[in-house]
Amino acid sequence: MEIDISQFTQIFFEEVEELLDDLERLLLKVDVESPDSEDINAIFRIAHSIKGGAATFGYVDLASITHELESMLDKIRHGDAQFTVQHQEVLLQSKDVLKMQLDGLRFDKPVDQEKIADIRVILAAMANNQLLPAKVSAPAASVKSSYLKHFQLKCPLLSAQDIKALTEELSLLGELSASVSDTQHTRLNLWTNETSEDVLVMCSFIVDTDTVTINEYSGDHVQNVNAQADSGLLDVPPTDAPLKIKPLRAALVERPIKKISALASGAVGATESSTVRVSIEKVNQLINMVGELVIAHAMIVKSAETLDPLVNEMLLHGITQLGISSHHLQESAMSMRLMPMDIIFSRFPRMVRELSSKLGKKIILEIEGNTIELDKGQIEKILDPLTHLIKNSIDHGIERPEVRVQAGKPEEAKLGLSAEHHGGYIVIKVSDDGAGLNRLKIIEKAQALGLFVRDTMSDAEVWQFIFTPGFSTAETITNISGNGTGMEMVKRNITSLGGTVNIQSTAGKGTTTTVFIPLTLAILDGMSVKVGQETYLLPLYNVLESFQPVAASIKKVSGQGTLINVRGEYLPVILLFEVFTIEPIHRDLETGILVVVEAEGRKAALFVDELVDQQQIVVKSIEANYHKIPNISGATILADGSVAFIIDVVGLIN
Repeated sequence: MEIDISQFTQIFFEEVEELLDDLERLLLKVDVESPDSEDINAIFRIAHSIKGGAATFGYVDLASITHELESMLDKIRHGDAQFTVQHQEVLLQSKDVLKMQLDGLRFDKPVDQEKIADIRVILAAMANNQLLPAKVSAPAASVKSSYLKHFQLKCPLLSAQDIKALTEELSLLGELSASVSDTQHTRLNLWTNETSEDVLVMCSFIVDTDTVTINEYSGDHVQNVNAQADSGLLDVPPTDAPLKIKPLRAALVERPIKKISALASGAVGATESSTVRVSIEKVNQLINMVGELVIAHAMIVKSAETLDPLVNEMLLHGITQLGISSHHLQESAMSMRLMPMDIIFSRFPRMVRELSSKLGKKIILEIEGNTIELDKGQIEKILDPLTHLIKNSIDHGIERPEVRVQAGKPEEAKLGLSAEHHGGYIVIKVSDDGAGLNRLKIIEKAQALGLFVRDTMSDAEVWQFIFTPGFSTAETITNISGNGTGMEMVKRNITSLGGTVNIQSTAGKGTTTTVFIPLTLAILDGMSVKVGQETYLLPLYNVLESFQPVAASIKKVSGQGTLINVRGEYLPVILLFEVFTIEPIHRDLETGILVVVEAEGRKAALFVDELVDQQQIVVKSIEANYHKIPNISGATILADGSVAFIIDVVGLIN
């Protein structure tokens, strides 16, 4: 039975992507001085899983690297070689090459064949306990004698094109002699460290394995026939009886079926899985439909307000139960898009390791909260900002070891990366115990750029200059950071997620950058307020309190606006009817309502006519359906079917 496996390729690609991430994580945590056998076995299993899947789908180049990895790791697993720093580094380089090959297959990205050849040579040499320099262009001509096995292959007469293809496949396993053909057969000699089964699997991509005979020669005999083999004329009987390998039809039929079923269930090599892979488009469609259900339920509740509860008890009870069920359904649907922060946190140990080595710094990375979950779309957008913040800490914040010692600090700096829940936000912190920010230098740069600076500015206000386009106090621009565009990008990306970013820094002690991101942008709890005849919504996580002010707490500042005293703290008053050009019901602060909101560490009091209620709202994009509106972050559909705007508190305060 012919099986179309193309439908599983995307699943395979995703599996390999995850396995490569696991590989890097394992390599970075393994103790080189005393490696745990379980870690080495886990690394081996990853290489084996990728190789098996790649061979199943016919991705020979991908299979060849993992095959070399297997050989090298197998020696270590069985105690024939000791795991060293060189092995760790070569394995990390191999992971990069595999990722490059994977991206080439998935996204048609360019693939550096020279880099692939280099890593294969290095892996083959290390499998034979030979340590090579990081850059090797080709294997030595005399390596045949170093191989453990010699096979002679005989198959029906092949065309020149098939011979070329077959030699390309088999050369991935070792050293080949020139092919020899007569009127009926084609013969090849292969020196390798692999098994006859591996050889036959490679042949299966070109010829029918039922027609292939493999003779295996002993090690002693190999030494005696090398000269003849080089000329391609070897045709002598083996020292042992010829070995006719059972054709690996299973490699093309039985084994692929087993592997594909495992891939489809979510894990290479797994016999059973509790997960099902669903495209993100389908998840988004489900969330959108659930959102429409929530809106429809709100409309029904609104319409049922006039019904007599005694006469319509069953109907009203059903509506209540529908609300409970739709709420649970909504939460379940939203949870499908949630992913652990470890998805991005796991990328940083290697980056920190390589950058610290490159810059001659000693850094301990401490990660907390990697199980905290965030929406998939937000996770993808938070990666670049976090990457830049960490690079900034390594390049500019953390001092070199000798400088730290002179300052009375330990040589090894601490770099912290953490995530935690805080109300409706995920709070992510990047902290270091480095030199801290230089307030004077930042102010001087701000003045040079023509920015408004006053002597009484707090540190928090001064640090905000860093997010100005083109702002940088770095004396030299490196390929790591320092061109003045990174922090602007950080704030822009965070703001696009509805989040905020704050900086705290103390000279000589370090810097902490805190990022606040709403748990989700699709559904949120909001407070609805009236301004004139219009209804607006405020994200509840921005709202601190609301009250009706008294005259004694109101202070007008000539030419600057109005302030309100809230328990000894003066806050600016923002008149929403002026912001949105609406005729209000109240113009006098004492007759209206003030809602205190907070964003990016700053507070303000919004003047509204009336508080309506709190409700869960389904967010609709304004930009996708119309265009961006100042001070508006989105819209929603109310229970009466009308559209209400969601206020952008961050933009409003700014």
